[in-house]
Amino acid sequence: MVKIMKKILNLKPLILIILFNYFIIIFGPEILYNIQINIERFLRPFLPRLFIGLIQTIAGMTLVLLWIFVWLKLYKTLFTREICKSRRQS
Repeated sequence: MVKIMKKILNLKPLILIILFNYFIIIFGPEILYNIQINIERFLRPFLPRLFIGLIQTIAGMTLVLLWIFVWLKLYKTLFTREICKSRRQS
């Protein structure tokens, strides 16, 4: 397991970002769907549909913003490391 992680971390940053996006594209809709369904099932007896829809919208937007934030942090971290390496070599 450790050897696999070392190999993954040695990949180029662009490949890591592509793998991250692929993971989000494959598993993101299922996770978002499960969260939306569980919110509706939990709140249905207590709140009207309008408020449930509002809460589901807020949860979905929060997850999308979280994905963008993580993607930007990953991009910044990986490419600053590559830029520092190229500056040291030249």
